[in-house]
Amino acid sequence: MALSGIALILSTTAILLSLMMLTLILWQDSSSANSRIYGLFVGLMVLWISGVLISRLGSSIGTAFNLIALGLRLSAIGLTGACVVGYLLVFVLSSGQRQSLMRLIYGAVLGLVALQTLLLLSTEPARYQVRADGTLIYRLNEFSALAYGFVSLATLILLWQRRRKLKSRWSFIGIALFCAGVLGELISPELRYRNISSSLSAIGTLAVSYAMLQTQIIAPLIGRAQQLESVRAVGLSITQSLNLAHVLATIAERAALILQADSALIFLNHGDYLELAAAHNLSPKFIGTRLAYGEGLVGCAAKTRQTQHVENYKRDWQGTADIPYAKEGFGSAVAVPLLFDQEVQGVLLVVAGVDSKRFDRDDLHLLGLLSPQAAVAIANSRHYEAQRQLTEELTEATKQLRDMDRMKTQMLQMTSHQLKNPLFSALSTLENLQHEVREMANSDLEESLNIIRSELQRMERIVSNILNLERVQNGKFAFSELNIELIIEAAVRDFSRQAQQRHIALEVACEAPLPPLRGDRHFLTQALANVLENALKFTPEGGTVSVHAALIEACIVIKVSDTGIGIPPSDLSRVFERFFRAEQPNMAHARGSGLGLSLVKAVVDAHNGRVWLESELGKGTTVYMALPALTEPEAQLLK
Repeated sequence: MALSGIALILSTTAILLSLMMLTLILWQDSSSANSRIYGLFVGLMVLWISGVLISRLGSSIGTAFNLIALGLRLSAIGLTGACVVGYLLVFVLSSGQRQSLMRLIYGAVLGLVALQTLLLLSTEPARYQVRADGTLIYRLNEFSALAYGFVSLATLILLWQRRRKLKSRWSFIGIALFCAGVLGELISPELRYRNISSSLSAIGTLAVSYAMLQTQIIAPLIGRAQQLESVRAVGLSITQSLNLAHVLATIAERAALILQADSALIFLNHGDYLELAAAHNLSPKFIGTRLAYGEGLVGCAAKTRQTQHVENYKRDWQGTADIPYAKEGFGSAVAVPLLFDQEVQGVLLVVAGVDSKRFDRDDLHLLGLLSPQAAVAIANSRHYEAQRQLTEELTEATKQLRDMDRMKTQMLQMTSHQLKNPLFSALSTLENLQHEVREMANSDLEESLNIIRSELQRMERIVSNILNLERVQNGKFAFSELNIELIIEAAVRDFSRQAQQRHIALEVACEAPLPPLRGDRHFLTQALANVLENALKFTPEGGTVSVHAALIEACIVIKVSDTGIGIPPSDLSRVFERFFRAEQPNMAHARGSGLGLSLVKAVVDAHNGRVWLESELGKGTTVYMALPALTEPEAQLLK
């Protein structure tokens, strides 16, 4: 009784472990013939062992005779199906199967199981008895026993014949143990009564389950890891250089190496055609061969964006040859499109000779892993080449612009200096002429002279702004400690007469005491004068221009506000550009050079300050100049 209990525990444990492995295998791949036949085999074994457990449970209870009969019938059905499927399992594990044959197999198994079920239901229940110690004694149907024995022996013979085709030795061991258990069930009643034969078959099922787990999950994972390591090494070698020719040669060489191919070719996409750019183990005379989209195996891969595989190039490929003499020299061939960012960068063509290997699914899988890395490497190299060329062009263009800017600066300086002296002479002569005209009391002539004087002064301001702007950009400053209040007062005093003439209120307010700052008196005075001039120029009569200065966060902020016409929002970002003038339709008379505010920005930037403005059409403009104030230690150093 103890031996029977141990056997039941072993068989139950083996079947439960087999079910766990079956779950893993079906989760990983439930569509293959191997997985389906194996799943059917385990299911029938579960039915057999379940029947054994039910019948033994009934015998232990003592009065559950219906339970014993049910268990014996389930065992018979499960044993019948397992014997037949065990034979078929040897067949499918040792050779590939076609879909039509698999349907025939399933039909045969279901037919036999159904037949056995009908036989059991149509005949009287199995004869059995329960010993005093609880041991169940029963006899097998003679016909069924002969069938089990015949199928088991046939399975062992087939197993021995196909042993070399099995991928795992555990498959051989497991099926052999299963058959041994079935034969033990038939030959030795004592083994049957003690559940030893069924336990032996259950252990054999566990060995088969381990073999399936090993061949369908463990081995592929290990192989895939090795493949990924190989592809990783290829990827590293590909990405070590950005030189396009070197990258293409490396991809072709590594692709041929990893697939053990005779040659590899890379065609690059040039928009309307594909051109052979690199080849491993192929004559260089073929470099430059061109194919249109859809032409050749390569063109077909590029057009469809799908891998193209032919077992025998001469026999299977009826289209245009990819290179001359391809029909005579190519055997198996695979063309893989190299896709990056939804664009075909090129096509990788891997070729085996006529008498060499034939590429299989594993080879296609490896190329599928390699091709994305190759596509990225090619795209990066092409972008690098384009960027390098663009950089060279930009460098040359920058050099030309610098030369032009230097020539422009020299021309402006020369022109300004040449104009300054004649302008001074013309203004002096005009002043004397105006004095004489006043004595003549000729108002028309005096008005004309005033216009001439205004235009000459405007020209002088343009020349002065150009010279000052060039001096600022050249860094020609005379820094010293300055009192900003005095500079503001002087600038306001210079423009007070102009403001009075146009009836504009010119207000000034400084929040004393303001600390000193370090700056260039001449340029700061010129910058403030430019801001005031603009404010007065674009403020209509009766308006107001105010100047305010205050210390804000260690900076002296000078704010010049007016109630003028304002600046259009679209022009605000450009007001500090050289020679830029905002469009003012109603102020055509207020002409300027477009240099005033650009000089202001250059001066403030040179003093490590910041300048900005706010404006609203019809309400006015406010210009802010923030200049860093001197701290007490800095002031002491300057002294």
